[in-house]
Formats: sequence, C-alpha cells, structure tokens
Amino acid sequence: MDQRVSERDTAPAKEILGFSASAEEQKVATFSGFGKHGVQPVSDHDECARSDFMMELYRHLGHNMAPGRKDIYEARVKPAFVKEHGRAPKDRHEVRKAVKDDPYFQFWGHLRVYCNQVLFYENGRTVDRQLDDLIALAKPRTGAKGKLELDPDFKIPKYQAPFDMHWMPGSYFTELAEDDVAAGAMYDSGGLYVMTSGHLGPYGDGGAYSVINYLRERFPDFAPTSILDQGCTVGHNTLPFKEAWPDADVTGIDIGASVLRYAHARSEDMGYDVAYSQQNAEHTKFEDESFDFITSTMFLHETSYKAVHDIVREGFRLLKPGGLMLHVEQPPFRWFDEPFDQFVRDWDTHNNNEPFWGPMHDMDLEEVAALGGFARQNVVQEMAQLIKPTETDRYAKADGQWYVFAAWKH
Repeated sequence: MDQRVSERDTAPAKEILGFSASAEEQKVATFSGFGKHGVQPVSDHDECARSDFMMELYRHLGHNMAPGRKDIYEARVKPAFVKEHGRAPKDRHEVRKAVKDDPYFQFWGHLRVYCNQVLFYENGRTVDRQLDDLIALAKPRTGAKGKLELDPDFKIPKYQAPFDMHWMPGSYFTELAEDDVAAGAMYDSGGLYVMTSGHLGPYGDGGAYSVINYLRERFPDFAPTSILDQGCTVGHNTLPFKEAWPDADVTGIDIGASVLRYAHARSEDMGYDVAYSQQNAEHTKFEDESFDFITSTMFLHETSYKAVHDIVREGFRLLKPGGLMLHVEQPPFRWFDEPFDQFVRDWDTHNNNEPFWGPMHDMDLEEVAALGGFARQNVVQEMAQLIKPTETDRYAKADGQWYVFAAWKH
C-alpha cells in the first residue's frame, strides 16, 4: 500500500530549533528543569544563571524577533528586488542573497550565531573544570548492564572532519585526553535544552518519544525486538526505545568515541541495558538482517549526499524482512511553496556550521530509498505529532510536528 502523503500543503512543522513555541509554552522553561542524572557535568550558580540568560535570549530571538524577518522581507527587501529584476525571488537562494545586506537580517543572524557559539563555549568551561571527575565517572564498571565497543583504528569520515558541527568545538568526535568524554559531556550540558527552551523534554528525548507515539498510532502491531539507533551521540533518543520495548535488544552507533563513552555511562546510571558501538552508519560490521527497526533522529542532515544514499542502502541490508527504517528530520524544501519559507528553513546551512542541511533537504528521499533497495510503494513520508516529554508524562502532546521518512522492507 502506498503510504506517502499526497498533499504538499501539509501543516508545516514547528521549527524545533527555530524557537517558534508560544510565549505561554516557553516562559515556563528554566535551566532548573533540565533532566538530571549521575554522570553529567554539575553547573554552579553562575553557570546556571548564564544558561537561564541564554534561554531567554534564544526565546527573544525566536518568538519576538524571528517573525519580524517576514515583515521586513515583504515591506522592504522583496519590493526592492522586484523593482530591480521585474519579478519576485524565484527560490531560497535568491532570497538569501537579497536579504544578506539588510540590517534587520544581519542583526538577527549575528545574534543567533552568537547564541550557539557562546552556549558551547560556556558548556565547554563547565566541562573543562571537572573533566577528570567526569572521565572517572564514565569508566566502564564490572557488571554493567549494557556494552561499549570502541574501535581504536576508526577513521572519521572526511566530510565530518573539518567541521565544528553547529559550532560545538571539536564536534562529536574530537578527543583531548585518554578515555575522553568531553564531547559527550558538552553535548549533554543542556545545549539542546537551552536552544529549544526545553521543547524536547528535560532529557532531550522528545524525538524518540514522538517516533514511538507515531508508531503506536500509525502501525500499532509493530513491536520490534532488535533496534538500531544511528548517530546516537549520548543516547538521548536511544533510551526511550528500550523503555518502550524493554525486551528488545537496543544498539546505538556513532562515529565519536567520546560521545559513546558518555552515552554508555549515562545509560548505566539511568538503568538501561543498551549496547553502544563506534561505527559508521554507511558501512557497519553487523550481519545481514540483524535488525527489525532502524532509526535516527535529526541525523541524516549531518552526513552528506553520498552518505545518505549509503546509509539507506546499508539500512536495507541490515533490516530483516518485514522490518522498518525510520528517520526523523525536518520536511523537504519542496513541501513549502514560498521561497522565503524555504530560505528560513535553510538558514543553518550557511550560518550554523550545518553544510549538509540544505543539500539533504533538497534530496528526493523516495528515490534514495528506491536506489537503496526499498520498493517505492513501501516508502512513507508524512508528518508526525510532536511529543514533549515531561517527568510525569512521557507522551505529552505539544504544538508541532516532525517529518518522518520511513520505508518497510517487504
């Protein structure tokens, strides 16, 4: 059965990293609501205060200033473009060039980049002053529930090596000390929580709970027993799958040893039995038909054009017959008719050290799936309800949606 959506005017997803939650939703989030566990960096009073300030600045940029970009574009930039060219901008690239010298767009953009850079700088300071203790806490213990497998000869993909992805120093893979966990600790120091005003939940796992909720509503008979989470980083979106299907074997893979050491320690502290392995999702060591569910959350856009093809092809190889591949992302540009809306969604490509964001959201993922071995009629592309987990309700529904790219192996 063809399960693809046919209409392209689907209600657009909330800009998860664009801070478009309502003021009522956002004003309740403070850094004190960030989820706690036993191996994370401990923030002192001043560090917490700085995080609260950054949350408020992100909210101001997103809720108060971001809507003004459209107003300025319609009132000032677009008329000037039409006057010069005799037509409106035809695509997001022309919009980007048209707004680049406008002071409002420059002001907003510089502040937005500043937020990410300063956030990770401050997180880095918090981690650095206690790194020795964090390394000691993360050392694998005898009798651990899960597993940690690292590859000392692992080669970082060339397309990843040059970038501090979304301005995080060293990205996910840099190691500065023996048994280093700095990258994992920095990523788990409240970065996502601060950026999104807590809209992914206190533990940053709203993507996974959204997937689980989607599967339960859309495919209620699907009950995986072997699950692979690709690009798992510190396991934010890995652990909920073990919670949802406690008898399933759950494995998370990533290219960074630091984030995996931290993920393993975090999972152990939180009581989850998960296996972590340092592998490239494009070409893994797993045997054919090892999993019946392969998933990722906001991962594909951090790879490359060729890598996306390889990841999907590898996913087909690894899936058992009847298994499901499901990737969570933001929707493709072609789902939005207005070049300005596409420009807004492409901002990270040119300003947030996310060079593969734009190319990935331009891809025809149905074609990618078909080239990878999946039958076109088994490809699913649609929007899924956004879940904002709380401490008391893991499946609390929120205002927003995720884009789901999935395919069954039949």
